[in-house]
Amino acid sequence: MRKSGFTLAEVLITLGIIGVVAALTMPSLITKYKEKEAAARLKKTYSTLANAYMLARNEHGDVTDWFEVNSTPLNSQQFFENLKPYLNVTKDCGLGPGCFTPGFVKTLDGRDYFDYDSTANEYHIVLADGTSLIFMLPYTDCQGVDVKCGNIKIDIDGLRGAYTLGKDFFTLDIHRDGIYPSGAQMDTTFPFENYCNKSKTTNANGRSCTAWVIYNENMDYLHCDDLSWNGKTTCK
Repeated sequence: MRKSGFTLAEVLITLGIIGVVAALTMPSLITKYKEKEAAARLKKTYSTLANAYMLARNEHGDVTDWFEVNSTPLNSQQFFENLKPYLNVTKDCGLGPGCFTPGFVKTLDGRDYFDYDSTANEYHIVLADGTSLIFMLPYTDCQGVDVKCGNIKIDIDGLRGAYTLGKDFFTLDIHRDGIYPSGAQMDTTFPFENYCNKSKTTNANGRSCTAWVIYNENMDYLHCDDLSWNGKTTCK
């Protein structure tokens, strides 16, 4: 009786085909995994800050009553001090450098934007999980539903390397009643379509990707430029 089987050539051809398919698909799978991981870290940080702000407001009252003088550095520091008991902080750089990677943050379309590590009017810290935060409170009389008191900038990679708006660097807006992700559907100051679009050259392009990542749980704006709140929410 004869036994049938694969020849060595057939086995090698099959392995070669598998290798080609893997080479074509693995980069895409790795990219998607990293984007999902980034979205999860951002959502966790947002939840932590939103909860800390709620607890601080319960203890200290309305945020417009937190500040004694109209000074962005002092206001930023006071805002952090009120949230500090509810945050797990491992490094406090205050108004100085050392909590962010030195050098310019990049815009979503690849331009140099700003060196946040060297800012002297914003408060810098690092959380226990390695996330870097900057608090900026330039407005103490932030009355009204749509009026912003300031913002919190988040580098989810911390001190692990260069950072880019909309990739690993995100912004939350501080309002009287809570903290909200930048670029939400009703944000007319920095609309998502113009400030989270890799084909645009707007100032601070990438600033308004935060709400998209948190609510849609994807970073598809990195791969296509025709997404919108009222239209496509994925590249597919």
